[in-house]
Amino acid sequence: MSLKFEDNIVKDFDTRRTFGKLFYLNSQKIYETDTEGNRTDFVREQRITVYSEAKNDQIDITVPETVDTTAFSYDDEVVLTGEVTALAWLSSYTGYNDSIQSEQAFKIRAESLKKVESVNVKQARGDQNLKN
Repeated sequence: MSLKFEDNIVKDFDTRRTFGKLFYLNSQKIYETDTEGNRTDFVREQRITVYSEAKNDQIDITVPETVDTTAFSYDDEVVLTGEVTALAWLSSYTGYNDSIQSEQAFKIRAESLKKVESVNVKQARGDQNLKN
């Protein structure tokens, strides 16, 4: 599998292979700030924190401010929907003994997310037995 970069944006990657199962943890609204650095009432986007089974860690996903997160509860399995991208960025800073250190990271964006509907195995088997 190869990654396709254009303007430091990674597109066309397999989110299931990259992140494994994702579990909803929480969401936070990100507000615009004015020229003096004060928070305004305008919501710019939302930050959804999920647990990634493949990474064995939390990751943040940015979604539009219009995404309704009220249907999600802690530990619900979710999938990212719509176009999913990763914005690559590199941060450099002076570290120990004035050596230059760098850190690479990605900002993950998705159009939305949805809850994975779990099927109750006993219920499904019971329904199947009724049909026979």
